[in-house]
Amino acid sequence: MIEEQTPMSQSPKLTRWENIFAPIPNEWLVIYRLAFGAVMAYYAIYSLISGRVDLFYVIPLHHFPYDGFAWISKLDFWMSPSVHAMHVEYSAMAILAILILLGAFYRVSATLFALVFCHVFLIDKCYYQNHYYLISLLSLIMPFLPAHRSCSVDVILRRVRRSRTTPRWTLWLIRFMIGIPYLYGGIAKLSPDWVRGQPMRLAMADKVDIPLFGEFVTQEWFVQTLVWGGLLFDLMVVPALLYRRTRVLAFLLCLVFHLTNSQVWTIGVFPWLMMAATTVFFEPDWPRRVVQRFGQRFDDTCSKAQEALPTPIVRWTTLGILFVFVSWQVMFPLRHFILPDNPNWDEYTHHFSWHMLLRGKKCGLRVVATDPSTGRSGTVDLRMYVTARQLAVVVRDPRMIHQLTHYIARNLRDRGYPRLEIRVLSLVSLNGRQPQLMIDPHVDLISRRLGGYPDFVVPLRQPLRYSAWDYPLAEWEQRLELELPSQMQFPTREVSQSSVVNDEPN
Repeated sequence: MIEEQTPMSQSPKLTRWENIFAPIPNEWLVIYRLAFGAVMAYYAIYSLISGRVDLFYVIPLHHFPYDGFAWISKLDFWMSPSVHAMHVEYSAMAILAILILLGAFYRVSATLFALVFCHVFLIDKCYYQNHYYLISLLSLIMPFLPAHRSCSVDVILRRVRRSRTTPRWTLWLIRFMIGIPYLYGGIAKLSPDWVRGQPMRLAMADKVDIPLFGEFVTQEWFVQTLVWGGLLFDLMVVPALLYRRTRVLAFLLCLVFHLTNSQVWTIGVFPWLMMAATTVFFEPDWPRRVVQRFGQRFDDTCSKAQEALPTPIVRWTTLGILFVFVSWQVMFPLRHFILPDNPNWDEYTHHFSWHMLLRGKKCGLRVVATDPSTGRSGTVDLRMYVTARQLAVVVRDPRMIHQLTHYIARNLRDRGYPRLEIRVLSLVSLNGRQPQLMIDPHVDLISRRLGGYPDFVVPLRQPLRYSAWDYPLAEWEQRLELELPSQMQFPTREVSQSSVVNDEPN
């Protein structure tokens, strides 16, 4: 570990495990609190103003829960003819973020913010992004950080005693959480598709209008620079940030990286949060040093008395919780190495694994409902059940398609069709491969219960191509040799819905 220099008075002799409770300067934590509160307040306010709340949560009739969280649903009622409950929830999120920024009623506001943000995050996995997952984890950590012990309304109101210190474990926990998306993003890029450049090649094909680099984005040297530069950056930036001699250079590279991402990808506040949060890799008293370097006197009026160590039971309880939390964050993203098949294809282990920009999918989906009592079949109009934004994600994920078919069956059951079979024609081109079936069209998805590994997924068989498959979606069925069940063999031969989906780098 890199040891931080602290102006605190001499600490008592500590054991190796107790050392993580040693006090260090808390100036870094104040900056982190200010940045987190400001960015999240902007996120909530912008979501309200831009109409994102309406598009994602008010308009959709159905949402797609994560495994184990089907009991979580949106607040679905109108407070007034123009104000939905989700508007109120986002407004509360903005207010709570401002309170965190000010350090006002900090423990309560941070706890409530974590509950509100995690509730919104878990409503629908159609809107999953790695940066929302990271913010959820950071928000859950915030109530346990003594971030209000300096430069806060709570100190001014004397709700807490002012302090210049924080336990060492708080710094290393945040460093761990900020570093893990970089490192695991790099590990995930050690895949044949990424190394051959096809995901990036496909993603850049749609970026010819970006400023400065638009004329170069389709050139192979530029694509390879992004492929290998992104891989090496993700794997090496955290060690470089931890090493004192390379820290400034690594931080500058992070600024360039996130500023570029903010212009190229639609990832909202994430680049700005990461740029501010990456400052935790500097010495914990770096704000004091910056102020003093400009010849300004730093406010040093608070007590310099040595903070007392927690009691043994508190220390060991804290150690146990930290061990479980960190171990889970280390092991869970690696589950795709032991579970079957390709996560970029079946999506089974994609979520919560920090997989970024690894897959570009062009998808076609047709849902066919059959009444076994009459033998009649028909194509379901998916626009009646999901929004275009939801469908763009659903078509690439076999388990979400499965969830959609069960929702359609429930709806049709309420409309007088109690016994239906539902099959799907799901054609997917992964990273420019020739399209193939992703779901076995002979399987009645209603007969398969929700949850668990989707055994109806057809394994990926198509090899990677340098030149991406570029035939129009309407021609796919004619160009592919498909063995379809009789229920799908009727005159309408057009795939009903399509979407080109490229991962965002978050």
